[in-house]
This record gives sequence, C-alpha cells and structure tokens, in this order.
Amino acid sequence: MSLRLVEKLAAMGQPAKPGIMARALHELLDGQDDNAKELRLAMQIHLARVSNETIGKPAQAGGVEMLSTEEAAKLMDCSRPYVAMLIDADKLEGGVKSKGGHRKVPKASVLKWIEAAKAAAGDKDYRKAAADAQMYSIPDDAYVKAAKRSRRGAD
Repeated sequence: MSLRLVEKLAAMGQPAKPGIMARALHELLDGQDDNAKELRLAMQIHLARVSNETIGKPAQAGGVEMLSTEEAAKLMDCSRPYVAMLIDADKLEGGVKSKGGHRKVPKASVLKWIEAAKAAAGDKDYRKAAADAQMYSIPDDAYVKAAKRSRRGAD
C-alpha cells in the first residue's frame, strides 16, 4: 500500500519537500477520480487491518510495554490513585502523563517497584505478628467501644 502511495506521489512530479508532499497527498486523497477512490479504499483497509492487529495488545511506546494506572494498580496490589500519585511524584521511572491527564507507566518500572517493596518489607509478616500478639482475639466491638471512649476524652 505505501509503495502505491509513493508511486502515485512520484507520478505527480512533486519534489520530496514535506509541505509539498503533504499538499500532494491531500490532493490525491481528496480527489474524486477513480485513482484517488482506489487509494483511499486501500488505505482504509490497511488502517483497519493495523487497528485490528493491535486490539487487545498492551500499549507500546518505543518497544516498551506501557500500562495504564489501573493495570499497574492490579499488579502492585494497590489503588489506581496511589499509582497516579507515584507517577506524578516520579517514583515510577518512565511514567508519563498525557495532556488529557491519562497516565502510563512502563511495566518494567512497575515490576521494579514491586521488587523494591518486597525487599523493603523483608520477611516482615504484619498479620502474623498481629496474630502472635493475639490482636485478632479481641472482638471488633471492643475496639469500637475503645475508640468511642477515646473520642469522648479528646473533646
């Protein structure tokens, strides 16, 4: 398809300057003759094929798999706003924000963050520590009553 486009532009005898090429391309694609109609149809088919091939595939930027904040949040087991905050604070390397406010982050950066978070936590198992301290053996209503007493004492 692109070879046909180049051949048609070359046949118009235009030099390869960007502005002139853009005008020639516009005239060719805007034309009402059979040649222009055939070329438009070929381009539409090509674009539809390319679009269908990319549906369901992860977004790529320069060969780097990019994730949305929602996809990153699922991997990181945290909230989407938290991921957005990390991107805005440059805590996730390579994170970008579009003019429309949509954020993307390289998958490799997310995986690196996950590994760093695991390393920082070490072997600490907070739930196990709480269970060992018998914190889960205290009924929830006891915590609620204590919180109410604490709040009354603060007033």
